[in-house]
Formats: sequence, C-alpha cells, structure tokens
Amino acid sequence: MRLRAPRSLAGQFALLHGVTALIAAAMLPLGALMLHRVAHHYQRDVLRQQAEGIATLLRDHDPGQAIEAADILAGGLTLTVVDGGRHILAQRGRPRPGIIRAVPLDGQLRIVRRGTLAAVSRPAGGRWVVVAQDDAAPEVVADDIVDAFLARFALLLLPLVVLLPLVGVGLTRRLTRRMTAASDIAAAIGPQTLDRRLPHGTLPWEVEPLAAATNAALDRLEQAFAAQTAFAADVAHELRTPLATIRLRADAIPDEAIRRTLLGEVDRAARVIAQLLVLAELERPIEGAGAAIDLISVAADVVADRAPAIIAGGRRIALDDRGAPLLPGYAGAIGLALENLIDNAARHTPPGTRITVRVGPGPEVSVGDDGPPIAAAHLERMATRFWRAGTARTEGFGLGLSIVQRVAAAHGGRLHIGAGDDGRGLRATIRFKRTAEDAIAQPFAATAERP
Repeated sequence: MRLRAPRSLAGQFALLHGVTALIAAAMLPLGALMLHRVAHHYQRDVLRQQAEGIATLLRDHDPGQAIEAADILAGGLTLTVVDGGRHILAQRGRPRPGIIRAVPLDGQLRIVRRGTLAAVSRPAGGRWVVVAQDDAAPEVVADDIVDAFLARFALLLLPLVVLLPLVGVGLTRRLTRRMTAASDIAAAIGPQTLDRRLPHGTLPWEVEPLAAATNAALDRLEQAFAAQTAFAADVAHELRTPLATIRLRADAIPDEAIRRTLLGEVDRAARVIAQLLVLAELERPIEGAGAAIDLISVAADVVADRAPAIIAGGRRIALDDRGAPLLPGYAGAIGLALENLIDNAARHTPPGTRITVRVGPGPEVSVGDDGPPIAAAHLERMATRFWRAGTARTEGFGLGLSIVQRVAAAHGGRLHIGAGDDGRGLRATIRFKRTAEDAIAQPFAATAERP
C-alpha cells in the first residue's frame, strides 16, 4: 500500500513536525554515544600522557621516586610500575589488581577497558608503567559531566519535540483561517455580487499574487457582464419603436387573417422584448428592489390580466391563497414568471382544463393544471431549454421556462416541476429561500442556481 502525504497544509505541517520529532528522538542516543566516545578519547589521552611522563622519570629515578615525582593529571588515577612477572615495583593510588592482571605487557603502548576501569600500559626499559582510572570514582568528572549534560539535554529536548508540532499546527490554523475567509468571499461572488473582491494585505505573501490576479479577473468579468446587460437593455429599447411602427402598418392590412397573424407575431416579439428588459433589471442586487413583494397581490394582478384570454380559449383559471410572507425582490419579474407559467399551461392543455395559481403555503407560488398526465421521464427533462418530447402536451417550454428559472434564481429560489394534483397535469412551483424578515436580518447574497 502506497502512503501519500496529506493534501491539507495543516496535515503536511503536522507530518513534517512529527517526522522531525522522531528524528530528534532517534538522534538523542546517537548523540549520547558520540559524547561518551569523546569523553573516552579524552580519558585515553590523559592516561597516555601520564604514562609517558612516568616513563621519562624512570630514566633517572627508581620506580618509587618516579611515581612520587609525577604530576597527577586527573582525579581517580592509580600509578603502578611492574616488572615482566607483573610484580608491583611501586604504586601510587588505590590498588587495581584486576587491571594489572589484564593489561598486556609487550613492546607497545596498550589500552585496556574492563567495565568502568580504563588502563594504559607502556614499556619503560624492562619495566612497564600502568596507569588506570575508574570512571565511577567521585574524582572522575568527565563521564559525570557527560551524563549530566545528556539528562538535562533530554529534559530540554522533550518539551521542544512536543511544542514544535503544536506551534506549527497553530500557525497553520491561523493561516488556513485567513484562507478560508477568502474562500468564503470568493464562493459568495455571483452575477449580482460581482463588486466583491478578495481581501488585500491579509493573506500570506505567497498567496497575494493569486488574490490580485483573481481580483483583476473579477474586474474584467464585471465590466463584461455590465456591458452585456447594458447591450441587452439597449437592444430591447431600440426594438420597441420599430415594433410599434410595424403594428401600425399591420393594422392597415385589409385581409383580416393576415392582419391577425401579423399582429400576433408582433405581440410575441414585444413580449420577448419585455422579458429581455426584465432580465436586464434582474442583474441589479435584490436589495435595491424597493419595498417587499406581496405574492398574493402580484398573483391576483396576473390572474386578472390573463383570465379573459384563458376563458376565451375554453379553459378556467382560479387563484388559491394559502398564505405567503412578504419577499424582497422585483414584483415585475415575478409577475413575468407567473405569466409565462400560465401561458404555457394554456398552450399545452386541451380546452376544459382548469388552471390554478396557488400562493403559499410559505414563500412559494405555483401554477398547476388538471390536464393529461405526463410521463416521469418527460418531467425530468422539461426544464431543458427548447426540448421537445414529440407529443402534443410536452413539446417543450422554450425560452419561457428559462426566464422563469432565471427569475427564481435571482430571488434566491428554485423552480420545481412535477405532476399536478392527483397525478394529473403539471405543477410548476417557484420556491423562494428568503423572506422580507430574512433580508432585514441578514444582507441578501443571491447566487444563480442552475436547476
């Protein structure tokens, strides 16, 4: 199984400090070994120098005089002069019979260690100088210093090993909190919040170029979005005059069938232009929409406006008030969405169908009918723009449903399409996520949600 480093920055820092702590803990015994080797090397040098000094004194003095005249170079030393049979000729210090028996007596300087005893034997004209030292003796401070240093170093290292990862994790969390705050700001940027930018001067230097590049990209996007919105609004306004002229000319056509057909197409084009103007208005923040919207009032106006045409087509229409709170937003846009849903219901149902506009319960409004049932597979695809199922009932909603979706998203809501009451017909519902009270309690940040 292949091990991988964690993707999170905090996890990588924790892993790095954990590995560092393990390495430091593993190096401590190695450091102790090295310190002891240095201490032993220093000890061997002292013993060797002591033996050399006594050997020099033996040239002019007998063994007793040479040992007494020698300067003691370290504490805990035993100075001994022996012959080839290991008989002690002279000795100064605590007797060490065991080490005398263990040291080799030959023509070279030898170093021997037995437990805590270290000894050097040096030939000196048929005699041997043996200098021994016991590391456990109170006078020997080299090993005591090493042991004391290691104990104190371990006490110092242990808090560092524990504290270093904690400090690293703390710094990482502080860094990631700033990154998370910037990510939250970026996630809240949408078509109606393009004026927001990532913070400058609070992110780490390594991330500041990315934040600056992102803000520059948002500047360009905002400019392009504003230009596109202005262009759509300008085109819609410019088309109003030619359409009005065409309508006047169409009224003068003597053939009634041609005149009726032409006027219907002109009205359809005018309706599309009105929809474009409403969509352009939706690009502004909802907070600037003015007073809160009364859904029942908007729905009542739309039903009253559409009722004559619906009844003339042999259908019925009713308004069902089930209670809905006030909403922040654009009454004209929500009214346009209801008009599209009502017209679609009238267009795709046979005469005799009942169309019901239901307001509530809660922040929602829907348009349903009791027309022929629709297959579940077709319901799932009816939100697709210009989709056609090949049947008279489900030939698609075209641009109208796309506009309804856009109106719902601009108000923080979503369009749901499902079967009508008792499984008959179709019901299209716009569910809003916020009420006027929510808008007062918290600034509105709409994000266009694609159904």
